[in-house]
Amino acid sequence: MRQVKKNVVRCFNVLKMNVCDTVPRCILHFFISQLVDDLGRALEKEDLVEFLKEKQEIREKRILCRAQFSALEGALPRTDKVLQKLLRMSQQGSAKGERLQF
Repeated sequence: MRQVKKNVVRCFNVLKMNVCDTVPRCILHFFISQLVDDLGRALEKEDLVEFLKEKQEIREKRILCRAQFSALEGALPRTDKVLQKLLRMSQQGSAKGERLQF
């Protein structure tokens, strides 16, 4: 009787794992199918070139982000130099018994 119970429990666990694996796949399949259908309808309604064209506000944000990135990239070596100077000053101050105040 124990062996039958063990086999039933094992079978149930296998079925449970299959269901747990299959349900998210089905949900994902339906989401993707819906997305593809919606995109297909959107492309049928509009001109493909116009659909793929970058919006002006996104272009401006991209240009702004590139400018900020290059400014930060240029500032990084300067901040390293300032940090090194502060570390040297704090080491010199601690050798003299003084404390740096920020």
